[in-house]
Amino acid sequence: MNLNRREFLISSGAAVLLDGCRSTDLFGSPEMRFGVVSDIHLTTPESCRMLERSLRYFRRRGVDAVMIPGDLTDWGVRSSLVYLKRTWDAVFADTDTVPLFCTGNHDYDGWWYGDMTMEMHANGYSEDEALSKLGLARQWEEVLGEPFANIRCRSVKGFDFVSCEYGARDGKELKTWMEANRSRLLGDRPFFYFQHLQIKGTTADSAGWSDNGVTKPILSAFPNCIAFTGHAHRPFIDERQIWQGAFTAIGTPSLSYACFPPGHENGGGDRKGNSKQAMMIVPTRRDLRGGEGFVVNVWSDKIVIERRDLEEDGDEGAPEWLVPLPVGRAKPYAEGVRDAIEPVPAFPSGAKLALETRNTENRSGHWTIVLNCDFPSALVPAGHRVFDYEIRAVPKDGSEPLVKRFISPAFASSPRHEPERQRFWFDVAELPQDKPYVVEVRAFNCFGRASDPIVSGVWRGKPGLGKAVRDKPKA
Repeated sequence: MNLNRREFLISSGAAVLLDGCRSTDLFGSPEMRFGVVSDIHLTTPESCRMLERSLRYFRRRGVDAVMIPGDLTDWGVRSSLVYLKRTWDAVFADTDTVPLFCTGNHDYDGWWYGDMTMEMHANGYSEDEALSKLGLARQWEEVLGEPFANIRCRSVKGFDFVSCEYGARDGKELKTWMEANRSRLLGDRPFFYFQHLQIKGTTADSAGWSDNGVTKPILSAFPNCIAFTGHAHRPFIDERQIWQGAFTAIGTPSLSYACFPPGHENGGGDRKGNSKQAMMIVPTRRDLRGGEGFVVNVWSDKIVIERRDLEEDGDEGAPEWLVPLPVGRAKPYAEGVRDAIEPVPAFPSGAKLALETRNTENRSGHWTIVLNCDFPSALVPAGHRVFDYEIRAVPKDGSEPLVKRFISPAFASSPRHEPERQRFWFDVAELPQDKPYVVEVRAFNCFGRASDPIVSGVWRGKPGLGKAVRDKPKA
């Protein structure tokens, strides 16, 4: 059964998921509020557009701090850090808003990342100003004007924020520091932790891009810890980006570009994509558009995390996450709790699958014949999203089906960008040869629960001709 957004049950009883309104409309002003974005990947002054837009939104919301868990720069050069400071001052110089920044892998060594190095040189920048070459700590203190340390604790309105720099990712320094500060941090009052790499064994990542498992056992001694991470660039429509176990972990989407879960025929692979093919290969970069982030509201008995599309000035997003306090007493996002009630997609009544063959180019630019699969997008309650689609070519003789996974071209965009119809394809040479088969399409949520399928009529592959034709049963 699919519950609506106001029927979301948590393990200790009923709680309200906010239905499109802001949390203050229901609960009044919070004790503390902060914004979160990650992976801003600044390069040139022009690349600061989305960051400035986001910071101005956060200012309008009256945040007390803004957290950025790493990859502040794309190339890891000093000038990008200067642009960050300049953009921050343009928005917050006359306020008491606290910057909560830490470093990511790009800030250390983005200057030698292949195609990014070429882009850096093409824009007139050089690895001679790499932060790691000039001394990251010194550059941080000179440009951003705050002390730098691998582990730092900053206080905002009485709440502690602990950061771990990318240079301390082996966990040794973090473990020592957390043990030394255990009495300060442990208790019913939440504290906030942030690092760049996702914490292995918690939230979903995009390609195994997590730490090496060193952080989870350290934070597990602190049930009141709320940990924010970046790096995976996963859009917030993935409900697995919030996790509750021994502590609470939240994966922050990128302000710069989205990455896709692995194993999809039309996802990633090219930062620009390819719209010339019959099936568009979804780009990971959209000209620094589509940035997403959070507004985190803290009350004495709850934390409400608003998921906002910052390209749309925060007017669109997804249902808020509500974490009851004290943290750990109730765990609405624990494994087996949230996935049991996440809406399952369903195709519109009477939906049909249209199939046709056509000539096109494959990802390598070679001519090929494909079987186009065209069908209406699956439906979910407002604010939720279809995670992906599975298309199967199922032989009628019971032999192994051909299975492919696809994501919507609007996977990382606001719901209003979702197309009315989806179009994906099979290379005909991969389809069952000289045997009848049907094509089945299912839509999935992020926890792997599927819709009922749309099923085609019977088709047949013709070996040697590289074609697929409708099967005509003998009279």
